[in-house]
Amino acid sequence: MDEILFDCQANFGDAPRSFSLWDRLTYLRMPRPLWLRANPTDDLRLLFKHLPKLLTSGVVIWGHIIQANRLLFSHGTADCPGEFVYCLDDPRTVDVVDLVNAAMQIGSLKGTRPRDPKLRPIAEHLTNEYTRVFGLPVPSSFCPYGRYQISTTQFFRKHLPRRKICKPLLPLIVSRRKPRVVLPLPERYWPEEFVEWWVQPF
Repeated sequence: MDEILFDCQANFGDAPRSFSLWDRLTYLRMPRPLWLRANPTDDLRLLFKHLPKLLTSGVVIWGHIIQANRLLFSHGTADCPGEFVYCLDDPRTVDVVDLVNAAMQIGSLKGTRPRDPKLRPIAEHLTNEYTRVFGLPVPSSFCPYGRYQISTTQFFRKHLPRRKICKPLLPLIVSRRKPRVVLPLPERYWPEEFVEWWVQPF
């Protein structure tokens, strides 16, 4: 998986990046959904505020979905939010298996009330499904594999192979600074072999 991530990084290019006017008006245009425009208190607005900077300056690393709107797992037209976990350590030292384990452990907190006060914000966030986080830290006592954080994102179907979620592991663009806004790396920048693997059934 290391080579695939390096290919994603190379395809997307080094920061600061620039994009053609055509791409900015078409493929990389990500308008706020109507339901978000109608809700001025939804913190997902923070992601859209920082999208231009994220595209030009963000770093590409592995991310794993913790949960996402169920509509995204089947064909449709709606773009919906979801939650990612990712590790801020050097990508060369991050084991994808550890990332998968971290996502499973974090996901198991949904619907629970942990005794550990450091885990309660995570459990409450996942259970609520309408709150947003950008860089919520995962305690090292819970996930000792590295410096893991959780961020809310918006999935844009046009950026996903087959326009739906096929597998929970994706290359992710992460802000270098707080707030840690994240975005799945658009399919255009994925190597072909990863696209072929990603769309295959489990």
